[in-house]
Amino acid sequence: MECAVPEMNQNAMTNGEFHKVGVIGEWESIVAFRALGLSVAEARTTEAAFSQLNAWADEGYAVIFLTESLAEIMGSALVPWRLRVLPAVIIIPSSGKTPYMGRGELRAAVSKATGIDLIGQRKKLQEEKSAGTGSDSDEPDTCSI
Repeated sequence: MECAVPEMNQNAMTNGEFHKVGVIGEWESIVAFRALGLSVAEARTTEAAFSQLNAWADEGYAVIFLTESLAEIMGSALVPWRLRVLPAVIIIPSSGKTPYMGRGELRAAVSKATGIDLIGQRKKLQEEKSAGTGSDSDEPDTCSI
């Protein structure tokens, strides 16, 4: 099955530049995002995280990901940032930690953006596979990378 590659969305650009995206958290959780072209900033304290959030908000970042471990220590002080439209502050799972809040946040963001619960479907398929049952649904095949 062939997959059509969508054309670049010109509306996703501002003043001829892509929106900036950054990741803040502990180094072992964020280093891989650098390879994807995202800005990364190590922060292990609330003060360092808020300093970076303010700097990136002033620079016009559209999305800022925070690791779950960092979000936990920031606590309720993070609420005003989470209510803002831009930059969108999204919590992601931390490396080496069982995801709780980060997985739920990521699942909701992906579902909202795509209209599909990709993370939930993956879990369902894993459960079916471990139970030894295959999915006999009439759903169309999807493209795989």
